[in-house]
Amino acid sequence: MDHMVLMGSYGKNARVFLIFFCLLAAFQSSFAQNKQQTAQKKPKHVVTESEIPLLVNKVETYTLAIDKNNFIIKIGFDFSVIETPLSEIETKLKTFKKRFETQGQKMNLRSLNSAVILLKEQSDNLLNYKKILVSYGEQLSKSNTEVRKILSDPDLNVIIPDSVLNEQLNSMVKDGKRLDTLQRKMLSRVNLLRNRLSINLLQLNDLSSNMSYLSISKKINMFSREEAPLFKLKAEKYKQSFGETVLNAFERSGKIISIYLAGKGHLTTLALLIFIFITAWLLSNMRRIKKQEEVESVLLQVNFLKRSVIVGSVMGLLTYAPLLFGNPTMSLLHAIEALRVIAICFLLFPFLNGSSKYLWIGLVLIWFFYAIDDILLDSSFGERWGLFIAGVLLFLICVDMIRRRTAFFLKIEESPVTKALVIFTLAQVVLSILFNLSGRLSLAKIFGVSAIQCLMLGISLKVFCTMVLEAIYLQTEAYQSSRFSDFINFKELQHRFQRTLWILASIIWTIGLIRNLTLYDLMLRLSADFLQESRSIGSYQFTFASIGIFFCIIWFSSLISSFISFFFGHEKATAGGKRSGLNSMMLLIRLAIWTVGFLIAVAAAGIPIDRLSIMLGALGVGIGFGLQNIVNNLVSGIILAFERPIQIGDQIEIGNKSGVVKEIGVRSSKIHNAEGADIIVPNGDLLSQHLINWTMQDRSKRVEFMIGVPYSTDLDSVILLIKETLKKNENILPVPEPVVIVQDFGEYAISVRILLWVGDLAVGGGVRSAAMIDVKKALAAAGIQLQIRPLS
Repeated sequence: MDHMVLMGSYGKNARVFLIFFCLLAAFQSSFAQNKQQTAQKKPKHVVTESEIPLLVNKVETYTLAIDKNNFIIKIGFDFSVIETPLSEIETKLKTFKKRFETQGQKMNLRSLNSAVILLKEQSDNLLNYKKILVSYGEQLSKSNTEVRKILSDPDLNVIIPDSVLNEQLNSMVKDGKRLDTLQRKMLSRVNLLRNRLSINLLQLNDLSSNMSYLSISKKINMFSREEAPLFKLKAEKYKQSFGETVLNAFERSGKIISIYLAGKGHLTTLALLIFIFITAWLLSNMRRIKKQEEVESVLLQVNFLKRSVIVGSVMGLLTYAPLLFGNPTMSLLHAIEALRVIAICFLLFPFLNGSSKYLWIGLVLIWFFYAIDDILLDSSFGERWGLFIAGVLLFLICVDMIRRRTAFFLKIEESPVTKALVIFTLAQVVLSILFNLSGRLSLAKIFGVSAIQCLMLGISLKVFCTMVLEAIYLQTEAYQSSRFSDFINFKELQHRFQRTLWILASIIWTIGLIRNLTLYDLMLRLSADFLQESRSIGSYQFTFASIGIFFCIIWFSSLISSFISFFFGHEKATAGGKRSGLNSMMLLIRLAIWTVGFLIAVAAAGIPIDRLSIMLGALGVGIGFGLQNIVNNLVSGIILAFERPIQIGDQIEIGNKSGVVKEIGVRSSKIHNAEGADIIVPNGDLLSQHLINWTMQDRSKRVEFMIGVPYSTDLDSVILLIKETLKKNENILPVPEPVVIVQDFGEYAISVRILLWVGDLAVGGGVRSAAMIDVKKALAAAGIQLQIRPLS
């Protein structure tokens, strides 16, 4: 209270000082104006004929300048957008001060935290208004300087024989003086508003500091006994009943929520737009799936979204919306969580076992009790016993869930962390019961709320992550024939992103736990101090925040690069045997992303250019000593991307390795051989060694085989018969036509060589085998026996 009295005294002294400052400014302005008027009373001279054109140009120029500044003043300065909300903020500030002076010591940690958040919101609003007024002041000062320069021009203090020009000059001067007066009034108005803003901002910050100090004091003293032990309570010592405190809490929470959301319209709009987009996307996919013949088998793997797409989208909105607000009040959080619990009940209830349904109803009722209790300002006799009963019930439910042998859910796989989460909840509720029994009400409420919140948030995140995977699965099934469907293959994404989803869920759950334990502000302050503290290595100054930004941007660049690589994947090209040059272009795009990401990371982290040159110099030394091969492979990858001697789907041979090109990477490439193995080949080897590309022009290939016929055979008849037989095979290309030549006169037979072309080398082996069988059958039918050596 003494501090608040001092604060009031300080405010009065500040107002006196501001009034004195305004009077002094007005005196100086008046003095300057009198000085200007005195200067203008100098003797006038008559304008000559030669001076008239110059004067006409000046009058026209000055008239345009004055009209422009008049127009800017009429449309460019709207003080109502500041004065109206400033009056509302002053009224709210008085209410906050009065409440803090009368009920400050009764406020609990949640109420103090909500009040500090609201004061911070109003402080941010005042700072934004102050920036607007600073901009107004700069524009008005610049404009007024221009007008005063016009009015002080000595060339205008003349006698003009031409009455028309004289009238224009006098009108321009009158408009200039009128504009000068208006600008001075508006500057005074800007200065007064800035002074009001400064005073209110000072009072807001002072009140916020007082509440923060009181909150810290309560946290320090909350291990001390605040009230009588539970079994020694006397109802007459409490001024209000439990029902009255609940009604007051609801009324106050409604006001807190309305005040907080008043300045968050853009975030609310963003959340709703995301909700509309996701809902429309899911409904579109669901409609496409319901038109398919196998709709029942497709939806067999979907649980929550099959139950209701709208409710699922609402539940998702209520899960990610609090993250958009940053640090919302606990009243708003509980309101959002209440709607989310209702949505989860609708989605989850059909998948609960018979006995699990009663446990779930108990958990929901306990959650609602703790949520209401968390926003109460005053304690009551009924609240103390309600906390005890709720704690005991939650304890029994947790024990039953730990001892339960049957599954809690139907058709839903339970998380491996479920038991650990229930045990953690049990530990917190035991602490809540013990603190309540001993009269430490603040700790009892904190641990009780944290216990049920952690359990329900864990279930909510489980449902949310499951719905995300279901939404991806629906997209896959709805667009099976599209290229995008290959990218979002459900099994692939489940393998790749399920762990990522659970990591994000764990982070959100941890933040929720810290907030429930009233340590969120402390965590933010410690994190900010740790990240923003300047450190040095030699002469180089840095912060962990800049390092984190650098690596985050690099990671994000790699994520985009991986996304592009996966989206324009190679599976179809290699599986279908088709040649594709898309990978080379994607390689260049990925390199560009990495380069741009690195430059943005350097700029965002604030790394000086001279330090960057030192880093590049050190990199050059490293290349000279031990990184030649790596750099050689990286440069070779760029050359491969530009020259494109090989592409995805090419059949190549390099050294003693052969296979189909599966991927061309930045440092190395993959070749898929006939045995099914992937061979990793450094890009440098693809350029330095002899490379055979069977499919650079097309996929046709020549195959051949040899036969032996007896010396008694008519060779012309054999050649004609073989050619006629090969023409009947549709898999053999007619152009170039098959060639049959006499290869050699062996010891026991005449060797005949058959050469033919196939359209696709992938089927060359099968075509060759079929051709050999056809030739043998044709020769046998003609009575010609194949012979290699004489039969024994």
